Amino acid sequence: MKTTGKILSGLFLLGLLALAGVGVGYFYATGAFSTPESLTARQKLARQIPGGVLLWSRQGMVTAARFGHWEPRSITKGGNPRWSPDGRRFVFTRGHSVWLMQNDLSAPRKIMTDVFSEYATGAFWTEDGKGVVAINRKDLRQVLIYDLASGKTRLLHDERRPPYRGYHLSQGAHLRFGGRYLLTFTGDAGHRSMIIDLVKKRYITNKLMRSGDCGPAWSPDGRFIVMTRRNRRSLTRPLYIAEFDAKSGKLSASRYLIGRGRCERASISNDARYVLYVLSGNIFCWEIGPPVKKPRNGIQLTADGHSTDPSLYIFKGNVPRAFE
Repeated sequence: MKTTGKILSGLFLLGLLALAGVGVGYFYATGAFSTPESLTARQKLARQIPGGVLLWSRQGMVTAARFGHWEPRSITKGGNPRWSPDGRRFVFTRGHSVWLMQNDLSAPRKIMTDVFSEYATGAFWTEDGKGVVAINRKDLRQVLIYDLASGKTRLLHDERRPPYRGYHLSQGAHLRFGGRYLLTFTGDAGHRSMIIDLVKKRYITNKLMRSGDCGPAWSPDGRFIVMTRRNRRSLTRPLYIAEFDAKSGKLSASRYLIGRGRCERASISNDARYVLYVLSGNIFCWEIGPPVKKPRNGIQLTADGHSTDPSLYIFKGNVPRAFE
């Protein structure tokens, strides 16, 4: 009888913990006692995208966890991890070098050196996954592209050449629409994100971008851009979104998307459904949809205060065995 009582008491306690959504590690435990009504927002998100695998930086280590079975673990030394468009590999930085790792987590290899890696810059994939784009650390006015097939690096863009204005670039090197448009950021001219039309050799911005913003992220399909609004009167930096029309080369006006407080380091999932960002050293996630009625934050994923540089890939089929 005493043993039976202890078992029942233990089961009752586990049920209370499951209903309360008590976390384990960085995230939460999906308890056997949870019901749809009792699930926390984070648990519902995990059930919504069980094939999601998140990479991020934590105290100098590339870290990974699967949404459907959240057990964060360190993968390798480095930062700024980013999934390839097909999810078969990812890049990250160590110091000022770019490294490439397969999704089976076999030994990584160095592919680029002397790239600018501060402020969540690092390396960015081309939309076809055949190249990697980065800003030249030795000259911040230059953007380089590495071809995976040939193993060669060439100059993609040079701000020193007319009619460009010689801006010093950082915080982004997103290439879209067959290599025609480049999204980046400059600390010159009041801090602004901008798209560079490499064919017509012109800058594309909207009013908010010209008035000062930072940390741009471009959706994989090129439909929209997310950026942080810089408010000089306060420390708040919420995320704003703008749509892009590749045919006309025009940007819509920016509108509030999500975030309260000093948000940064935004990224967009491979299916262009979710935006991730960092606030106070923790990662948040938000499903992009209709405008929210009032300012708020997304769903908090980590709570250690040392998480940054998120990159989310959602696998439609089986998740790579290394992340199961």
